[in-house]
Amino acid sequence: MAAMPIKIRAILSLPAILALGACGIAGCERYASRYSCDYVESRAEYEVWYWKNVAADNEEDEQLIGRATGLRMCRENAIAHSQAIDDEFSDRSYICALMENGKRMEKHRL
Repeated sequence: MAAMPIKIRAILSLPAILALGACGIAGCERYASRYSCDYVESRAEYEVWYWKNVAADNEEDEQLIGRATGLRMCRENAIAHSQAIDDEFSDRSYICALMENGKRMEKHRL
């Protein structure tokens, strides 16, 4: 049997690629993640990190303020923390570190 031309192989592979993407196996492009978008947004466990003086860009200012499930809860925890310490919240004030088996895998924000 003759080798199949590359264009035909690519066209025949497209349904499989789309199916894998729909399952989240291909990752989430929106968050540049190897995990599915649903997992990143709603089901992943995160460490919530906060910087009180984010403009100073001082790594010593970062503080682990808790854990969250999903990006919305992570952001809400950061907002609540900023209010508790009377700090002006900005989207750069926090980061969500996706945890897997006790290791930080990726960083995200909502």
